Amino acid sequence: MHKQLQQACDQGEIRLLDLHLGLFLEKQAVSGDKQNTESTGSRSEYPTLLLAATLASAAVGNGHVCYPLGEVPEQPSLAEMVEENCPGPEQWREELLATSVVGQPGEVSPLILDEKNRLYLHRFSCYEEFIATALRRRAATALDLDHQVASQLLARLFPRTEKNSAIDCQNYQDYQQLAAALALLKPLVIISGGPGTGKTHTVARILAAIQALHARQQDEQRGQRKKLLRIALAAPTGKAAARLEESIRKAKLSLPEDLRHDIPEQAQTLHRLLGSRPGAAAFRFNRENPLYLDLLVLDEASMIDVEMMVGILEALPEKTRIILLGDRNQLASVEAGSLFVDLCGNDEPAWSPQLCAALEQLTGTSGLPSSSSGEASDPVLADSLVLLRTSYRFQDNSGIGSFAAAVKSGSVEQVNRAMADDFADVEMVQYTGSKRKQWLENRIRKGFQPMLTASSPEQAFAAMEVFRFLCALRRGPDGVEGINTLVTQVLRRAGLISPQNTEWYQGRPIIILRNQYEMELFNGDTGILWQDEKGRLRAWFRRPDNSLSSISPARLPEHQSAYAITVHKAQGSEFDQVLLLLPEEDSRVLSQELLYTGISRARSRLILCASSERVTTAVRRKTQRFSGLAEKLHG
Repeated sequence: MHKQLQQACDQGEIRLLDLHLGLFLEKQAVSGDKQNTESTGSRSEYPTLLLAATLASAAVGNGHVCYPLGEVPEQPSLAEMVEENCPGPEQWREELLATSVVGQPGEVSPLILDEKNRLYLHRFSCYEEFIATALRRRAATALDLDHQVASQLLARLFPRTEKNSAIDCQNYQDYQQLAAALALLKPLVIISGGPGTGKTHTVARILAAIQALHARQQDEQRGQRKKLLRIALAAPTGKAAARLEESIRKAKLSLPEDLRHDIPEQAQTLHRLLGSRPGAAAFRFNRENPLYLDLLVLDEASMIDVEMMVGILEALPEKTRIILLGDRNQLASVEAGSLFVDLCGNDEPAWSPQLCAALEQLTGTSGLPSSSSGEASDPVLADSLVLLRTSYRFQDNSGIGSFAAAVKSGSVEQVNRAMADDFADVEMVQYTGSKRKQWLENRIRKGFQPMLTASSPEQAFAAMEVFRFLCALRRGPDGVEGINTLVTQVLRRAGLISPQNTEWYQGRPIIILRNQYEMELFNGDTGILWQDEKGRLRAWFRRPDNSLSSISPARLPEHQSAYAITVHKAQGSEFDQVLLLLPEEDSRVLSQELLYTGISRARSRLILCASSERVTTAVRRKTQRFSGLAEKLHG
């Protein structure tokens, strides 16, 4: 077994870390087994434990939180090992629980095996339990509220027009108001919606209502010193935080003037919020040193992994209200877990009759989706969830909107119809081989020329935001590395970039790969190399207030060229025009979530370079991340 796993490691199917953890736990089991005290340990005493422990570690490396016993891995040699060496899940369970290194939930053991035969590394089992307990406790809490005043506020913040005068939940515009009403009733609110559905528009109104209610309460408490609510806005990346700031500023302009005050605009990354320190394993703010906040708004929550969520919840006092914003159909976090999907679930939410009555009282909206008392699902977390459905960005004849909706549906037939329609804002290119390369070269020259011929870094930045090249893969000829090399070659031949320097030249776009807090540069931030007024080459970045600042290229943290970036890196960003490239050969990275995320980065025009076969493959392959969190959350 050791030899087979070593071969899998050499082939890149598992990490060296995974193998070493498996070997360590096998050794611990041998030494801890009283019946094997005479064993020299020269041969594998627990082959199924060695394999199980290695797979549990490898699962985390692949984005899962646990490894379900008997699940056949995607990697060929690992799949063969499971099929040839492992018994059925129940027998395997007995063998593992008989060792000294595998325990059950609530026990202290390196590996935890739950009742559904999900095998966890101990800390990830603890993460799930902690997140589920903390969020369910918040979700089960009801806030005191003056319903009459709140109802009047909501009517002002969401005025009905002739078009949406019908008070009916089937009019999906009402869901923004319902989300705001829910945020006044519950200390935990989860708002999921696609691009353009008005998540930050809604949050700005939630903040206005909460601040107005708080101010009224302060006025009634005469003789006490008035205090403002402590509210923080945060997102996983610097780019997402900057977009949140910009969206909140715009949304405030449409608020009644007397309700705009005291709504914060400044957003920050989660790492900065929690006080991440270079070289330190723990955040500065934690259970012993909490963040004193009354409300935390977390945008792009689909990018948050389970470990980060634990850090957030540990740092927040019990009374802190939380609003999570995201899109449950987007890619999950890069690290382990599918937290936002687990929170939202895949079904249409149905609220409890009690909550429906309260929402109807606040908003006057009838026909709310109510769960019956006989349903098995637990309403605790469902009563904190709202789905925003109507996109205000895309018109009914929008190809981008139609294509994104078709992919999200998972219907190949619907996707084929969307691809066949002649939409003005979507271009489909299915070239292969040399024709594909020639087309790409022409598109590269056309797409990047405005950026490279700009007269200032401001103009170059504006051009870079207009056109963005997205790839599904990092490596290979169709990945970011291959495309960035191709782009550089094409632009050099066209005379658009300097042939004299391979790295430090004017017009080179870059993306930061590692957080650098001292310079306020974060993983995913994009910049451009450009000369300043003195002719010195500088690295320019856009700040949250939309201004540009520069640093010496020698001071840059780890980075790479950003002519093309991965769809994962583009999360939290939007561009006027997107060229989305799928590989010619199949890859397990291709998924419904990746395709939907890439499409929805485009605001005005989408250029998709992919065969219909690759598109179909992606639509049919829905990402599955093994986790027990959804069950713990929803009961």
